[in-house]
Amino acid sequence: MPARIWEASAGRALVLLLVKGDDLLAEVERICADYEIRVAWVSALGAVRRASFGYYQQEPKSYVEMASDRHTMINGFVGNVSMADGRPFLHAHATFSAVDGSHVGGHLLPGCEVFAVEVTIREMTGLELERTLDEVTGLPLW
Repeated sequence: MPARIWEASAGRALVLLLVKGDDLLAEVERICADYEIRVAWVSALGAVRRASFGYYQQEPKSYVEMASDRHTMINGFVGNVSMADGRPFLHAHATFSAVDGSHVGGHLLPGCEVFAVEVTIREMTGLELERTLDEVTGLPLW
C-alpha cells in the first residue's frame, strides 16, 4: 500500500507555558479544544516532576505502561494533534533525562506532571485528520 499523503496550510501558532502540576497531555488537548484546533504539530521542552510513557508491542498489539517518579528534563518531544471521538487527540513521543544522564521515554501517556514546560502548537489548516482503529496495527491511525 502506498503512503497516505495530505497537504496542509499553516494556521495559527500558540506558545504556552504550562504551570507546575498540570498534566502535560491533558493540558495540550484542553487548549486545542478551547482554541478549536483540530490538526496541529506540537513540540515541547522543559521539565516534569513525573514522566508517564509507554512502549507499543507490535505483538500482542498492546502498550507496556511505564513511569519515572523522579524529576526529569524533556530533551526530545515531537507530536501531533488530530481528532479522535470528536475531540483533539495528542499523539506524542518524548525522551526524558535524569541528573545522572540516564534516559527513558516512549509514547506520552496521561500522568506526566509538569514542573515547567514550554509548548508550541502549530495549527495546520485545509485538512481534517480523524483517528480510527487500524486493524493491521491495532493502533488508532489517520
